[in-house]
Amino acid sequence: MSVLRELGSELRYAKDLVAAGRDGITSARHEFDGRMLAPASKAAILPPAVIGAGLGVLGGGFIGNRRSVSRFAIAGAVGSVIGLGAAVAWYSRHFTARAARNAARRIGLTADQRWLEKNPINYA
Repeated sequence: MSVLRELGSELRYAKDLVAAGRDGITSARHEFDGRMLAPASKAAILPPAVIGAGLGVLGGGFIGNRRSVSRFAIAGAVGSVIGLGAAVAWYSRHFTARAARNAARRIGLTADQRWLEKNPINYA
């Protein structure tokens, strides 16, 4: 019975930690008014995707012995996806940093609260 009670307590704690992290991310989203990318940066995402596609096509020519059109097309698509992902990650770095900070702060507060519950301080 004690094991089940302790397991339930640990599951509740894990649920509280996840909720604290989610609340931290949500608060960062509210601070940025729901916009992760600056309006001017939306147009700046396309060049890295094009560069990634070009590098993918060039790199596709060096893979294997057979040089087919489909291999070049797939390598270009993969390169453009990598370039697009890198551009989005770069331009959303301020939001990501704020969300990580808020989530870490709230998770830390939840962990501190849990520690105080398990180790009460008696100032008597």
